[in-house]
Formats: sequence, C-alpha cells, structure tokens
Amino acid sequence: MQEQRLPRPLPHDPIAARTARVRPSCSASARGTCSSRADPTDAPQVGREALLVPLHHFNMVPLQILTLILVPPVTPTPKPAVMSGKGSKKKKAVQRSPAEFFADNKSIAGFDNPGKSTFTAIREFVENSLDATEEGGMLPNIQIQVDGIDKSIARPPLYGRASPGKAQDTMNGAGPADASAAKKNKDPSYFRITVRDNGIGMPHNEVPNMLARVLSGSKYGIQQARGRFGLGAKMALIWSKMTTAGELVAYTSQRGKKEITFCRLDIDLNKNEPKIKVHEKLPNDGTVVSEVLGKSFPEDWHGAEVSVMFEGNWTGNAGMKSRSYLLKYLRQLAVITPYAQISLTYVPLEPEKRKKDGLKVIFKRRAEYMPPLPKVVKHHPKGVGLVKIEELVRLALERDENMNLKRFLMISFEYITSLKTREIIDSLGSKFSDSLPVANLTQPMQMHLQKVISKMEWEDPDGAALSPAGEYNLYLGITKEFTPDMIATAKEPASVFEGHAFIVEAAVSVGGRNMAAGLNIHRFANRIPLIFEQSSDLVTHAAQDVPWGTYKINIKEDKIGVFVSLVSTKVPFKGTGKEFVSADCMEIRASVLRALKQCCNQLKHKIAAKHRERSQRDRKKELLQYVPNAVNSVCAVLESVDPTSERAAKRLRVDADPSLEEPTRALLERLQSSSVQPAELIDFLKKNVEQYNATETLQFMTEQGKKNQDLRPDDLRIQPKATAVGAFQFRTKSGLQFSNVPRALFSRGGIL
Repeated sequence: MQEQRLPRPLPHDPIAARTARVRPSCSASARGTCSSRADPTDAPQVGREALLVPLHHFNMVPLQILTLILVPPVTPTPKPAVMSGKGSKKKKAVQRSPAEFFADNKSIAGFDNPGKSTFTAIREFVENSLDATEEGGMLPNIQIQVDGIDKSIARPPLYGRASPGKAQDTMNGAGPADASAAKKNKDPSYFRITVRDNGIGMPHNEVPNMLARVLSGSKYGIQQARGRFGLGAKMALIWSKMTTAGELVAYTSQRGKKEITFCRLDIDLNKNEPKIKVHEKLPNDGTVVSEVLGKSFPEDWHGAEVSVMFEGNWTGNAGMKSRSYLLKYLRQLAVITPYAQISLTYVPLEPEKRKKDGLKVIFKRRAEYMPPLPKVVKHHPKGVGLVKIEELVRLALERDENMNLKRFLMISFEYITSLKTREIIDSLGSKFSDSLPVANLTQPMQMHLQKVISKMEWEDPDGAALSPAGEYNLYLGITKEFTPDMIATAKEPASVFEGHAFIVEAAVSVGGRNMAAGLNIHRFANRIPLIFEQSSDLVTHAAQDVPWGTYKINIKEDKIGVFVSLVSTKVPFKGTGKEFVSADCMEIRASVLRALKQCCNQLKHKIAAKHRERSQRDRKKELLQYVPNAVNSVCAVLESVDPTSERAAKRLRVDADPSLEEPTRALLERLQSSSVQPAELIDFLKKNVEQYNATETLQFMTEQGKKNQDLRPDDLRIQPKATAVGAFQFRTKSGLQFSNVPRALFSRGGIL
C-alpha cells in the first residue's frame, strides 16, 4: 500500500496546524500505551517527525472530527483538597448558642442602635413588671430611673487613666477638619437603667436563668401574654456586655418571704449560661439599701428591681433619641393600663444640667379595676402543624410513657371529647386505635393525624381565655391623657385567625390635647403600645378605609384619635421586635374596621347633638342681640297710642288671662300705666330668653339621655348644690349654666 506524508499545514490554518503538531510522546516498545499531546514549541519540526498514515483513510472524514481523533482533549489535573484542620479531611460543623446568635443579630430583638436599645430595654423591663404585678393581683406601681454615667465608670481605662492618643489630640484641636467628622467621632453616652416594681418577685434559685439565659422564661404556652420569646432582660444584658462589658444587678423578693435575693450576673454567650458573680440572700427587714438607687427596701417588701448599664442615646445629636419615644410609649401605656401608676426620672450626668434637663414624670393611677388574668388553653386542632404534633407527642411521652392515642388527643387539644376521638380514630384508618401507644406513632402516622384533624369541622375558640383591657378602662385612659371633646368605644365579639382567638376593642375621639389635626393612630397588642412601623400596621390601613365624611367627621380639620386594642393567644407580629401587625391579616383587619365604624356611628349622633346645641346657642345670641331694638320699638308704639282713642280701649285686659305669672302680670300693669323704664323691660326680656333657652336645652338633653343611657360625664358635669333641697347647679361644656334644677330631671332613665 502506498503511503504518503501529510503536507505541512499553512500558518493560517489553526485546525490543520493543530493536527500537524501532534507527535508521539512515547514509543510503543517502551510503554504499553502511548499518549499524545500538543506541544507548540515543536512546531518547526513537524515536517521531519510527521505521522505516516494511509491517505485513503481520511478521504471521507471531516477535518474537525479528524482533529478530535488525533488530538484527544487534555484532562486538567485536579487540585489537591484543602485541609480544614491539622490532620483532618472533613470540614467540622460548628454549633452556635441562642445567646451568640442574638448577639450577632441584635436588631431582630429591637437593639438596632444606642437610642432604640435604650427604649427597648426600658420597655421590656416595664412589661415584665406589669406581668408580675397583674399575676399577683396587685395594682402596679412601677418606678423607672435613667442615670447618666461617666465614661470612666462605664468603660474604665486600662491603666487607670486616659492614654494619650487620638482622643486627646482631638480634644486639643488636632482632630477632624469638618463638623461632620467631629460628629462621627463624638464620644458615646452611657446610662444606667433601673426599674423597680411591687410584683410577685422571682424564686431565689431561678433568678440567674430568668435574667441571663436566652429563651428561658415562664410565658411559653397557649396564653395571652405581653412577651413570648424570653428575650427582654437577656438582650439588655447582652447589649450591656457588648458596649460596656457590664453586668446586671437584681434585687427580688416574693410575698411573705423574709429574705431578699441579690444577684450580680453576666452571661456566657458561647454556652448561653449565666455567669453568677454574686447570688445571696439578704434580710427583708427594711435595712437593705439598693446600691443602685440608694433607697432602702421597705420591710416585707415584695417585687423586683433590675438595673443594667450600657451605651445609649437620650437626647443626643445623632441617631434615634429615646426620650421622645419613651414618653410617647408611657403615655399610651397609661391609656391602656389606667390602673397602673408609673413614674419616670431622668438624672443627667452633669450636675449643672440636672435642673434644666432633668425629668420627672408621673402617670397617675386613674382606675382600680384590673382585667382578669388570661387563662392557659390547649391547642386548637386547626392551628397545629406537623412540627407542633411532634412536640405534643414528645411532651406527652415525658408525662406518661404508656399514654395511648385516645388520651393523647383529649389532653392535647381543645374541643376533642371522648365522642370526637372515636370519630377521629375511625377516620385515621385500621392502623390506628384507642389503645395505640403514642410512642408507636411514626412520622408518617403523625403527618396523617395532622392532615385528618385539620380537615375536620371544629368550633371556633370562644375567647373566654382572653383578657382585653375593657371599654371602661380604655375610656378612662383616653380621658385622662387626652381630654377629648367626644369619645365613643366599641368591642367586637371574639373571632379566629389561624386557629387562635382574638378580640378587638376600639375607641374614636374628637378634639383634645396632644392631638394634631387629622388621624392620630394609637395601636395596642396584648395591652402593650406599638410605637414603630405605624404605616405598615393593619390598624392604619383599616382607619384609612373608614368613610369619615359619612359620620360628619372632617378628617382634615378635626383632631381624630383612633385607638385600637388587639388581644390574642398569638398576635401575628412581623418579627420578634413586636412593632406591627401586617395588613395581610384580613380577618383581624375586617374586625378592626367594623369596630371603628361602630364608634363613628355613635359619634355621628353626638356630633349632631353638638351641632344642635351650637345652633341653640347661636339663636340665643341673636335673640339677645335684638332685645334693645325690640324694646325701643315697643316703647315707641306705647308713646304713640292715645289713651282716649277707640284703639286703646281694645287693648288686652290683664285680668282676662289667668295663665300669666305674677312678674309678667305686674309688668303689664306698669306698661298700662306707662311707668316702666326701657332698661327694666330689656332686663325682663333677656331673662325670658335665658329661661326659654334653658328649657329647650333641658328638654333636648333629657331626650338624648333616654336614647343613650351611657351619656358620658364629660358631656354634662354636675355639682350638687344642696342635696337636702334636692336641686342642682350644673354647666355644660358649651358654656351653658343652670341653677336650681330639680333632682327629678336627673333620674336614672333621664339625663344620667
């Protein structure tokens, strides 16, 4: 067979050049296999070492395929695996504690910056105090104190004195050139927050875990509660540790105990455990003095005092100022809890500023009625998922290892009776029975159980376990803090959202102090004020859906206060910061809208009554304005009449009308004799206008009282003049004053 050499490729043909540059890299005699690779450095020698192949073998083979055959792709050499540790080949999994997670993600719990952290820490302490006092059935008495702390105390220098450096150079004028840079380098402020209450206190052995172990608390379970995550006091301690390496100081004592527990705590972020520095008992005999406030505890004291020091912002130049938000929060808290007395004291660091910038505010108690305590309830079958089923199974086995399925269903869920368990087990199939041990429930069986009970028809929760603030407390709180001109309250019946009962209470006010023109929205969830993210909350969206003009309310000019309180065993907050409830919760939003419309409908009648009262006042003013002109006209007519004329003989005889009262009869007789003076007649007519106006007003208010038995004291303030006589003197808010009003007009079915 004739063999020919392949011609040397042209320089411009890359594929052919690639084929021609191929040469053997080894001999068949030396190795059993031979691998070929392209070597661009050998290109000039291709003519001498070219492969000899029969030409007719390539007549029908495309050049691209020929290239792939002669030049197989080069497989890259894999890089050696990087060792993660000394002598280890696998990457080791790292576990993080809850405390460490929340320390790195502190904004989740509301500790975004120094200003908001100051506000959030005080809010958490106050809400814990309210829970402790209400649980013990005691009227809350909460004291809050904020003290400015020197930097040398909050962050003491390493060697006992400030080291010369950038900070000292900045003080001497060698610092930033512009004002913005100086503002950024401004030294932070430090504060000590202390809250004392008269609650039930904490058990001695549980204090470290309750104050210095994240996700440890007593508020877990299906129950209406202000807090749910066990983060409040712990996050304040974590923020203190991150900014000042500080610690938490606590005094607490339970009712009837003869000792006070004193603790000084830190927290181990890696282990999520408390670091106990001091944990001792002190006598509860009135001799113990708080090292924080410098005040002694009274004998047989019960309650808690918690203090923590950290970086904050009270009224600084940059960032969020906690002072304004805190005052707003406490004012709204006084609205929803008028049975609590709360005092706030702020002591600046500089003594010369304490008189000017110091603050002491007391929100006094207005009522003594506290709502009943919320009850712990079992899970509603519609509100549980697979994860909750697994948790309930685990809790049931911890309670009784031999528990059967029937008993498990009855003790774990609401509305499951013995008869209902029979229906559920029949629906589950042949693998299930009353006596089936709960320990034998596999995950597929638990999934099937959850699917069956979620599709069945169940009664809605009745809301008996909830504890709303009450319309009475809501009315008193709004009246005390805002003194509105008119107010109306409403309460919606219990409804259900995602298997959890909720109740909505609402109030709408018109006028008052501390109110701006337009909508002033105040939101409460489980009796705590919501301050932030107002525009995203469902209450704001519901208030914007109300047709205010239909109810004679001018949304642009009137000062409208909107107050909505939501209580539930599970408030659907967005995030753990408890800042707002999403507007996507349509069932709750619809209930809020209905309650607001009820309030507006009540106000519509009150506004109409106000307009009628205003028109009566205007009519009285107009009548009094024309009295002098009318008297002058009467006097002119009398002077123009001739006593001897026939017209004068037809004048009305005084004795002919027996219905005339004695003063009127005497005045007419004097008019006949022309002995009355114009001034006397003017005074007489003015008194008659006043009497007529008073009669009309009393009649109108009596009719309104019959229509609305709950006429508010703000609409009519009554002061007894002489109870023995049985008459009153009173005045209305419009300015009308009445004297010697008979007691009969103020009967139960009348005005009051």
